[in-house]
Amino acid sequence: MNAIDAIADAARHTGYREEAILRDYAFADVLDPANPTRTVALAAFTRTPPSYRSAAFAAVPAGHHCPSELVKAHRSLGAPLLFVIEDEQISLWQVRGNAPPLVLRERLPVDAVPALFQQHRAQWRPDAIHRAKAIGAVDKAYQLDFVDIGLMPAVEGEVHLKLHRLLTETLDAASRASRVDSERLFRAVFRLLAAKVLQDRKHAYARSWDAADLASVLRAIESYYSLPAVLETGPRTMSSAFLAAWECLQGGINFSNISSDDLAFVYENTLVTPKTRKRFGTHSTPRQLAEYAVARLELHRHEPEDLDIYEPFAGAGAFLISALRHVRDLLPAGWRDQERHSFLVDRLAGDEIDLFAREVALLSLVLADYPNQNGWRVREADLFEDGVLQSRMRKANVVLCNPPFEDFSDDERTRYTIATEFYSKPKAALNAALDVHPRSLAFVMPRPFILHRKFATERRRVEALYGDVELVALPERMFAASTIESALLVAREPRPPAAAVIAVRSTEVADRDRNAFLKTGRTTTERRLERTVGDSPKGELWIAPLPDLWRYLRRNPRLESYFAIHRGIEWKSAQSDAWNDEPRDGYRRGLHTARGSRQFALRNPVYLDCRQERLRHNTMDLPWDRHKLVVNGARLTRGSWRIAAVLDKSGLVCSQQFFGLWPSRPLGDAEFLAFVAILNGPVASGFLAAHSPAKGIRIGDMKNIPIPSALPSDAAELVINYGQRLRNLTTTGSEDEMEEILTRIDAAVLGAYDLPARLERQLLDYFRDSNRPVAHAWRHWDERIPVPGLTLAERISGRFRPHGAWILDVFKPLPADEADLLRNYGV
Repeated sequence: MNAIDAIADAARHTGYREEAILRDYAFADVLDPANPTRTVALAAFTRTPPSYRSAAFAAVPAGHHCPSELVKAHRSLGAPLLFVIEDEQISLWQVRGNAPPLVLRERLPVDAVPALFQQHRAQWRPDAIHRAKAIGAVDKAYQLDFVDIGLMPAVEGEVHLKLHRLLTETLDAASRASRVDSERLFRAVFRLLAAKVLQDRKHAYARSWDAADLASVLRAIESYYSLPAVLETGPRTMSSAFLAAWECLQGGINFSNISSDDLAFVYENTLVTPKTRKRFGTHSTPRQLAEYAVARLELHRHEPEDLDIYEPFAGAGAFLISALRHVRDLLPAGWRDQERHSFLVDRLAGDEIDLFAREVALLSLVLADYPNQNGWRVREADLFEDGVLQSRMRKANVVLCNPPFEDFSDDERTRYTIATEFYSKPKAALNAALDVHPRSLAFVMPRPFILHRKFATERRRVEALYGDVELVALPERMFAASTIESALLVAREPRPPAAAVIAVRSTEVADRDRNAFLKTGRTTTERRLERTVGDSPKGELWIAPLPDLWRYLRRNPRLESYFAIHRGIEWKSAQSDAWNDEPRDGYRRGLHTARGSRQFALRNPVYLDCRQERLRHNTMDLPWDRHKLVVNGARLTRGSWRIAAVLDKSGLVCSQQFFGLWPSRPLGDAEFLAFVAILNGPVASGFLAAHSPAKGIRIGDMKNIPIPSALPSDAAELVINYGQRLRNLTTTGSEDEMEEILTRIDAAVLGAYDLPARLERQLLDYFRDSNRPVAHAWRHWDERIPVPGLTLAERISGRFRPHGAWILDVFKPLPADEADLLRNYGV
């Protein structure tokens, strides 16, 4: 028996179905920039239809090639194991997401293949490898040492990139060929994509059309999926746009090894353009966000037959596509395609009011469910009509939802009873889900859900129902058609009333990692804790960054102990109309906008409209003429640096974009300047970044900024020196000097807090890759003084050199005789 036959026979005895063991299997090498089509002599898959997600192992003859180069060239197949056949010897390699280091696991003669498979039978069987690839990254119980969890994201990311590029080129080719209605082109491209899938996978039905005759291709696909015709009559009226699109797709990468759900995600995200979304009101959930949410629900902990999954406001159905893949991965390997299809159709459902969005969702599900025909349940429904949303949710035990974010309009408040109880649509949708107590839920919510008091009731309800809750803070521009900041709520493990402990997880995706998350699902940070239910009357489910630091500083005095803090004046009309460059009757010198504020630097004032009849509230009664600190009330950067503080001695009035801080007792200039240094330091900005909403700064959080027990005595002189140089900032050399002075100010402030070195290190790390709002270039402290393990004050003291054997200079070794005594003492 030759090597290929021996491996195929061993695979059958390990549980692989005959139709899942393929000879001369071709696939697109998406990890190669040229996208060549490669072929393996044998490939075994855990499921059918085959794809990189279900590839288990493959075999290739070495020929004249170096085995390690062959391994690298076949990573796109997605198989964690590759057999390389060298005459009468076989080498078995682990395939990794990044080529180095390559791992040779075995080298053996051909006749030892059956014994090798028998030895590893438990780990190599189809279900074991499939679950390791599908679940191993989120549940270590399913991990296998030879399955590199980095391989799947590497291939998946490139697949989506290449598919997106191909579909974009297809649209461009169609547009250049002829003007065509976007709705009609959308439907035609679906049919062409489906045809290419059937062709590349060598499906028997693909023999029913002539690939050179586009009309026959379209008719065959429409017949197979029971779809209406996109061509009005015969070939004479055929759009040249469709022909151009078909030619572009046929010349693109091979679809045979691409997972069908990848096609569905990219189809929806690429073809439903921002223009189309605006025209038809179609909203979409990014693929990786849907994948992350469904993975965190850990559906594999349940029996598949116990799951009933529902997506209200389905839009293009991203959650349903992700749920389809995850549940399909849980089904027995021996099930046939139609058997899996029937099972999944009964357990996944959605609703969507927009007809075009509903069609997108249905076609995407059809693509994701190759090679099965239609039958998916995405119904047309106005979910806010009386009782509809609650009725639909009551039939499900897993709810996946990205609701509309806007508030109910005045017209909707008269039409819908639910709108009289909840002012916003996401509140209404989440409360409807909580009313029916689903087993688990994943909801996209506005970012204020994390901390704002207006969502406190909903957070308390979540805490009361579930034993495991995760909140994910998402950056701006996460959604293709919206710049709004959002959050993801994932709740599971229904908690009996007697259970008094809840597991809470807080995850962040920083703005700098947005693209990485959208490509691979990788988050920036994650924090976990278990706490007693009811510890937080405000329903706090969010673990603030640097929890050990804030716990250490919990007994420190707060800013409100020293200052009365108020927001600036607010107008009845638009703020943009309430200022002028020139003085006017009823106007006073003041600060209008916080945009562009810089630490320690007082902005050039303008004239603000202070006429009482134009103002809201009585904020002009505040003592604006007295000495005060001025701090911005809206964040200055997306990173960890949030505020810029300055001393005002000139009686400026401030708009609502600022806080005015008036001392509770008389302060001298040195004390004022010490507080300026504290508020411009990392503790104050870090506290607000950790506790306040992303865009605004709550006055309660400003009041709670921890202050050192004793003010830094040397801060005032440093601030004066810094301010003098700031006013004369003209040369690069002076910028370097200012950066050094600023570091000394920070060191003085941190020294006053007297933090343990470990907590100071965590705090400084929190500001990595964050832009500081200062008037000159600023580098992170570690870039200026890269000495690990020391406090900032120790670094700038001059006692430690950041090179050489400085440790031996500071920590002298014991004399030999003392070292011997100490050594003998322990014997």
